[in-house]
Amino acid sequence: MSFDSETPADAPAEQRRGRHSHAAEGAHRGPSHGETDRPTFRNPLSALFRRRKSTVTIGDVRYFDGAELSRPLEMPPVVRYVALGAMLVAAVLGGMFLYNWIDQITNEPLRQQEALQENLAREVTLDLPSLAALMPMDDATMMATLTEAGYTLYERTPVGTNPEGGFEVIKLPADLSVEEAGVMYLTGIDKLSAADAVRLLKGAWTMDVSRKAGESIRLRYADFESGTIEKAVQSAMAAEGLESAEVTDNGVDDSGNTYQAGTVATDNGTYNWRVSVIELSEVYDISGLPNTAYFVGIRFSA
Repeated sequence: MSFDSETPADAPAEQRRGRHSHAAEGAHRGPSHGETDRPTFRNPLSALFRRRKSTVTIGDVRYFDGAELSRPLEMPPVVRYVALGAMLVAAVLGGMFLYNWIDQITNEPLRQQEALQENLAREVTLDLPSLAALMPMDDATMMATLTEAGYTLYERTPVGTNPEGGFEVIKLPADLSVEEAGVMYLTGIDKLSAADAVRLLKGAWTMDVSRKAGESIRLRYADFESGTIEKAVQSAMAAEGLESAEVTDNGVDDSGNTYQAGTVATDNGTYNWRVSVIELSEVYDISGLPNTAYFVGIRFSA
């Protein structure tokens, strides 16, 4: 029996190879007519780093042609523009850094000094309370009296929180909010600049009431007005009505405080008192504080 045609399997090898080669040829030809050719991205650096190097063969050894070393060294335009742009950015940033550094070195001390003088010139008053009048009161009545006086108060140890009794309160300058003062106290007075420390301390006082061993009230504040230690002592005594009080002790204690102490008779009883003064720079380690600023302490006890 014979057949007029061959099956694909029986087709000559040349024919099978021909079909395969046509298909492969079509695959290698790429897009057919009518297809859009896609743009090809070429890295501008490829020509620089993939250029075929010329060589010279001497015997069995092949050497790179040294003539390439003598050709001019030129960066591709794209690389040159990028490098120039980077240099410009670096120059601008460097100029800004240099300007800020010079400004910090030369102008910042002047700005701090101006701010210090402005804060020293502020018209704020101490409005010291009368400790003799507060002594017979309990904690709640004492705090109510201070609040009714219209002071801006910041309670460091609120009334009723100490099991042994007593509390601690700070009267703030009239032009400083509780929020601002709270941030400064949390930062730490020693960590403030001289200008900020004066802004916080001028016109402020701290009152500490203790019930541990008898009753005592201690009042502390910074004096920027008196000018001398002696005047600061006399000013504190005058503020508490102690000008004619009996002075039983005075001098300089072991801590360097100049003090006067004695007793005073009032309608509410007789109390012991002590006024002490020391340079403010001995209490707070802050550079730039005025030499005529003093730390004053007043204590009444029963």
